[in-house]
Amino acid sequence: MTTQINWMNKPMMIEQRSFELLSLHAGKHPTFKNIKHTAENNVEKIAIIPIHGILTKKPGAFDDMLGMTSYEKIREEIEKALIDEEVETIILDIDSPGGEVNGLFDLSDFIYEARGLKKIVAIANDDAYSAAYAIASSAEKVLVTRTSGVGSIGVIASHIDQSGFDEKQGIKYTTVFAGKRKNDLNPHEPITSESVESLQDEVERLYEMFVELVARNRNLSTEKIKSTEAGLYFGEKAIEIGLADEVITYSEFIDRRNNMSKAEFNYKGHTIDADELMEESKRIGYERCRKEVLEVIRLCNLSKMPEKIGEFIEQDVNAKQAQEILMSILAERTKKTEILSTIPQSSSEDLMMQVARTRAQSGI
Repeated sequence: MTTQINWMNKPMMIEQRSFELLSLHAGKHPTFKNIKHTAENNVEKIAIIPIHGILTKKPGAFDDMLGMTSYEKIREEIEKALIDEEVETIILDIDSPGGEVNGLFDLSDFIYEARGLKKIVAIANDDAYSAAYAIASSAEKVLVTRTSGVGSIGVIASHIDQSGFDEKQGIKYTTVFAGKRKNDLNPHEPITSESVESLQDEVERLYEMFVELVARNRNLSTEKIKSTEAGLYFGEKAIEIGLADEVITYSEFIDRRNNMSKAEFNYKGHTIDADELMEESKRIGYERCRKEVLEVIRLCNLSKMPEKIGEFIEQDVNAKQAQEILMSILAERTKKTEILSTIPQSSSEDLMMQVARTRAQSGI
């Protein structure tokens, strides 16, 4: 005998083929699915956030026993990891068929913004479907194993009509209500065409939100996401379609991070550990970054386009790229052949100055 938990009439982001919460076998104790316990969530500067089982908005008293996880708990664990100075990488350890819509988009947006603060990686270990994939896609990278699956980017809602069952049991319900739509989706009555249409509209609205969320997170077009038709993708196929970044086992990834943290390197003639190398690279990186930013600012001011400074810095455009872009813009806005005839021996920087002057004089 199999018992299922259903959220009647509510749109869900869940993979139906995985929507079996627990199995009860005659003469045996209940066997609960999707239960995983993490004894220690911090491994060498890594915070592991378990996201297992059916997903709900709020935590419940029996979540651990039933193998369920709430969005509120996930956010709370991520927030702790973000403020923990010892944590450098946050791993979302996902094994879930999906779950409730309520609260999902807020959590996904939070993760998407948080990945700018610390490295956040999602691992499908082994399932990341529907709502669970929405969470995974919000991370900086999505990793899969050879057999794990991602996808099911869709929304589903069900209505249970148990009026026939009620009649067989000799039960008849009489509902008194005010407001034409108040009795929509009553499980003790056949569903009306108006109710179906209303529910379909809501499912379509949520689907568009889901598609746009994943498209933003994975830097893909909405057409590409819709073309998946809420299908499931495994291993290399998930990477091919653009829903994942690498095939690797969970333990391999943890070992990789640990080795990066523990390993020693020969650097500038002497041996230092990874932490020292990280600090040195940060210092060198900062100095290079500062010089690049100053050069970008100089080029923008030189070209009379200071409004481009913020845009270039936000898009991580280096000085060489900035010069090429500025030259292209200036060339489009001025008579390039006229300028070239007046300064035939000019360097590209001199040319930029001349074009900028011409632009300023013409009021462009």
